Amino acid sequence: MTGATAIVLEIDPALRAAWRSISLLAAVTPANASKERARLVACLARGEAPVPSWEYRRIDVTAARRELARIAARLDDDGAPLASLYAARARELDVEAALAGAAGRPAFSALAAVRFAPFAGATASRARALAESWTAARDDEATASARASDGNEASASVLASDGDDPRSLLARMRAEVGRLRLPFRVAAHEELSSLAATGEAAIFVAAGRPVSDDTARRTVLHEVHGHALPRVRAREAELSLFAMGTARGVDEQEGLALALEQRHGFMTPSRKRELAARHLAVSAMRAGAAFPDVARALVRDHGCSALDAVLVAERAFRGADGRAPGLGREIVYLESFVRVSAHLAERPDDEACLASGQVALDALAVLRPFAAAAPRA
Repeated sequence: MTGATAIVLEIDPALRAAWRSISLLAAVTPANASKERARLVACLARGEAPVPSWEYRRIDVTAARRELARIAARLDDDGAPLASLYAARARELDVEAALAGAAGRPAFSALAAVRFAPFAGATASRARALAESWTAARDDEATASARASDGNEASASVLASDGDDPRSLLARMRAEVGRLRLPFRVAAHEELSSLAATGEAAIFVAAGRPVSDDTARRTVLHEVHGHALPRVRAREAELSLFAMGTARGVDEQEGLALALEQRHGFMTPSRKRELAARHLAVSAMRAGAAFPDVARALVRDHGCSALDAVLVAERAFRGADGRAPGLGREIVYLESFVRVSAHLAERPDDEACLASGQVALDALAVLRPFAAAAPRA
């Protein structure tokens, strides 16, 4: 590795192995998510308090955490900028491993607050202001006319996310992955709270979810161009850090994906309201609101359907019991969007590095020389 120190060369394979052993989002997804979701939606629709009863798989993370502590300490002996990036990611992975092992337990909330702490500076307040302004976003006549004039009357239709129709989210995702010849399988998944999720070799699409044509096309852009393509580029990179991510690189990739949505005209009023609801749900949760309070507020204050309210609250509280705060990962979407958008407005050429893997803005100065070339999406 050009420019890599001896310790980085030594540690790279070990850190990559530790990273592969940790799957945070899988660990915090309840084993009974889809069954509980149906019950919670029915409770909320009846005007009852939807109190979740989630079940989590138990995961032993002792060995992974021991190895990550050893790796971080070894990297600290170097002190070079690249070694410091590796050490920071090792420590972040240690928190993620601890979270995976603590799902459903009292220790989870404090760990989640550490891993998904607000970004420094004014980012959190700017994201909050954006969320509050977006809650009032409404589809206007100009937007409706633009959609009608595109010649696609099906743009307003609603289809099953994993249906047989070629316009379904599953079909569109498979078509785009096939067109780009990406080494990813695409499959439906019943437990997802999000519409789709991208892993290292697979893209999962939520099963049985009503999805409009606009939402399907936007989700394909987000997952394929915002997440899958950077993962493919990362496999060709000189450093494993592009694949396993820098500290907060996974978070800021969400900001880049939202910037792509905005560039391609998908930041519609309905999308803005969705992102705002997710952001404010986490804020309410962290301020002490429990799952039933958040879900009912989403219906009352944000106009969400019972299904959408439960899905948003589920994403905020995953990993916890619905009373104590959960993962709260959704807070990073708008914060990262604010950061990435502002940065690219000043330094548009940095998009190539950001799109070469899971790279945080704070790591760009060190990683630019190692990044593979990536076209502007």
